[in-house]
Amino acid sequence: DATHIVKELRKLQQDALRAASLPELFGIEGDAASLYFGGFETMLSEVTLQSFGWRWQGRIGRGATDPINILLNYAYGLLSSECIRAILTCGLDPHAGFLHSSNRNKPALALDLMEEFRAIIADSVVVSLINRKQVDSASFSTVGSSLRLSPAGRKAIIKAFEHRINTEFRHPIFGYSVSWRRTIEIQARMILGVLNGSHSAYTGVKVR
Repeated sequence: DATHIVKELRKLQQDALRAASLPELFGIEGDAASLYFGGFETMLSEVTLQSFGWRWQGRIGRGATDPINILLNYAYGLLSSECIRAILTCGLDPHAGFLHSSNRNKPALALDLMEEFRAIIADSVVVSLINRKQVDSASFSTVGSSLRLSPAGRKAIIKAFEHRINTEFRHPIFGYSVSWRRTIEIQARMILGVLNGSHSAYTGVKVR
């Protein structure tokens, strides 16, 4: 039930503020991710999924073979690139993160930054693409035994991502109109401010 999931996520949100250690925080994050992706299908049109012959199999990252997770992974890749760009613009090292590990050459700081933008940008793009039938089975091609986005599929998700990231809204902290792309850079500069002492604390973007 979506209402129950939202209620539990709100509770975990408050628990995260009271976490006394990183392991405790990671545990809360894991519980939240499990709840969120457990209910992800409730945001997708059941009729559309049936017409496509698609089924939500739960969250799968690297090596995903189903269309929905492939779309999510591609959207996260686009978002990660935006966060890396913003961090580099501020003169910071995208690999020197706080929460994510930089092992296997991961851009840890970019992964830290993109957490608050995953749902509102990347997930929003994928949900809209599916519900508006802007992608379908023809957006994918089979190479050997692997399913991957076709050129038309990549074009569709990139177009939707660009539209979303250039959408403007009123920044909840500073009060002026700003695009999501600009907001990512603002948040990166806030990280820089905390590091150089010009900001006392980092404040994330909340729109609801």
